[in-house]
Amino acid sequence: MKYFNFRFFIKVVLISITVLVFTSCSNSSNDSNDCPVAVDTVNIIDEKVVGNAKYYLVLRISGWHDKSEIVELYNVKPSFDRCSISDVEPVYGNSLELDKTVAHLYFDVETKSLSIEYKDGEPSKAHNKNLKIEIK
Repeated sequence: MKYFNFRFFIKVVLISITVLVFTSCSNSSNDSNDCPVAVDTVNIIDEKVVGNAKYYLVLRISGWHDKSEIVELYNVKPSFDRCSISDVEPVYGNSLELDKTVAHLYFDVETKSLSIEYKDGEPSKAHNKNLKIEIK
């Protein structure tokens, strides 16, 4: 019986998996909208009616290993494709400081801007999924 080279077998398997992972998001046409390997997670976490307008707060979690959390404010309900790209541009977007806890998200009606207020204490990523827009 021939000697089985286990190291060679493992290398072939790892290379095959790597090729599959990097090509699995690709479709047969050379579409420029191919998704990256790590696709953002996006969720509409709040909506607020202000006058005749409705605003939507989206939490975007981006990254593979070192994740970042981004809040985006839309003045039209966004929909996202398979690559987590919105069909409309946000009116506001900013990264959350992950070493702090978000106390409040204030929406200024006059300037149509969002401000983030932090408090001391242990950060809670689960808390960020429950953020609410507050009118200032």
